[in-house]
Amino acid sequence: MIIIGEIIKKVLRQNRFSITEFAKKINTNRNNVYDIFTRKTIDTGLLLKIGEVLDHDFFQYYITDNTKSWIVNEKQNIYTTNSEIKKLNKKISVLEKEIAIQNERLKDKEEIIALMKKSEE
Repeated sequence: MIIIGEIIKKVLRQNRFSITEFAKKINTNRNNVYDIFTRKTIDTGLLLKIGEVLDHDFFQYYITDNTKSWIVNEKQNIYTTNSEIKKLNKKISVLEKEIAIQNERLKDKEEIIALMKKSEE
């Protein structure tokens, strides 16, 4: 299990922030920062804020192999969907042309019917 507080502390040191400066940027005091360093879990809103201040994605430490697999599958589904959409758009275009042809045929038939009625009179 990761201890997010230790990771935050390490990234903070790598960025050469002072505890006081960091505390001001996340709107807290020094004591709370030291408390953050000992946490195994943290509120996502606070973690997002800390990540913004330190320019670091702390959420990456929570991504499991199952999550990675799901992300990959979702990307594949998007690509499959895009190719299917292209195929469907082609089919729609063909069907629209077919409808136009059928409408022309219908007009021709209506004209023939009208001519036949005139000839019967």
